[in-house]
Amino acid sequence: MQLVALALAALATAGAAPPSPPDQPLGAFPDYGHPEIGAASCQVKDPAHTECFIPAKTAGRYLIEAAGTSTATGPDATQTLVVGGPGWTCNQPVSTKKGEWTGGQRTLQVACVVTVLADTALPVVAIYADTDAKMDPKGPVLTIRRVPWNGVLAVTNFQVGVSGPPKPPAK
Repeated sequence: MQLVALALAALATAGAAPPSPPDQPLGAFPDYGHPEIGAASCQVKDPAHTECFIPAKTAGRYLIEAAGTSTATGPDATQTLVVGGPGWTCNQPVSTKKGEWTGGQRTLQVACVVTVLADTALPVVAIYADTDAKMDPKGPVLTIRRVPWNGVLAVTNFQVGVSGPPKPPAK
């Protein structure tokens, strides 16, 4: 914990970050753009599916957000939501627990950031399900927003541990 506090303190004392430059296409891919993805790129297929397309020749980062809304009709109401496309997912299916929602309207939301380098149009699909509830007939809401490129291509998680002599038994 002390190391985390030290790292956060170092970042805080480094001064304010310089202003973000205007979003520009990646220099490594001059034929590719980083367009905004608007509502016209999305279509509700049915109350459980919404599909959007990121255009061909796109390179950059995007924030994908999805939300599914239902009204509980019984004591075991649940919701499930997943977002992804061919061969990839933003999240494992996220499900609520039986018994924690028994009445009224509720919205389940998920979000992720994806880095895209696509030669062809890239479908993004939100799939929503519920039990003991009535889905909003408008279907899940799926939005895709451009995120400025920050130069980081990938980050992987790392593990932190402490080793040393075992703690003596309590007396």
